[in-house]
Amino acid sequence: MLLFCVPLRSGSAIPPSNFLYFNPDSIHNNLSGLKEAMDAFLSASGFSFSFQPFARFHDFDREVRNNASAFIFLPEWYLHQDGNDKRFKPFLLPVRRGGTTYRKVLLVAADSLLTAEKLADTTIAMTPVGQAGLAVLDEAIFKRIGLRGKELNFITTAKDSDAIFALALRQVNAALVSQDNLEHVGSINPRLFKMVKVLAVSNPVPLPVLCYVNGAVSAREVDRMRKVLLAGKDGGPAAHIMDMLKIDTWRIPNAE
Repeated sequence: MLLFCVPLRSGSAIPPSNFLYFNPDSIHNNLSGLKEAMDAFLSASGFSFSFQPFARFHDFDREVRNNASAFIFLPEWYLHQDGNDKRFKPFLLPVRRGGTTYRKVLLVAADSLLTAEKLADTTIAMTPVGQAGLAVLDEAIFKRIGLRGKELNFITTAKDSDAIFALALRQVNAALVSQDNLEHVGSINPRLFKMVKVLAVSNPVPLPVLCYVNGAVSAREVDRMRKVLLAGKDGGPAAHIMDMLKIDTWRIPNAE
């Protein structure tokens, strides 16, 4: 859905009043512009939280471990490692095209003779995932084509477009990217569609989730944040942010 060179804080811990964001598979990659828009939205909505997006997983992970955040927009797989599901509680799920999932596509060069069986001996560019994320990809795509993620050689990129261009320039043998991002990059540069081909399409994988940090923010603030974001689908203050992130509406977890 959510990333690229934006000033990132290092050193001292982020104050508890922070809204952290990490989504390397997002179509939107102007993090400076996103920060400016989000800070304006939060201020106009009466929140004191400062928005901090991250381009690199290790920076995001380090700041999360500082226990200094109140709200976090994060990849769904991140909840399933290091006991994060006990700390972070999802309270809104982004909806795009009527669903809360997206698909990954495995690409090779258009003239490549590579088959799925031969990928274990090649290089594959993709955005970062932890062990939990790799388990998700195993179930969504790798096992189905006879591969295991831990046996593959991944080249990590900050965003999907980097992985696509690395493949187009033959710096890697394959790329695993969001189908939405492939379509988006191809709409800007149609020549790319002639330079790559799809080897496999994943089963649906969850979109990132919006969480609050358990014990760091009051139930009242969580409810207020939920209401102002839900109002964005009707043209409320969050509408511009949702448009930037290609979010059509929000769904409350476990809601029918």
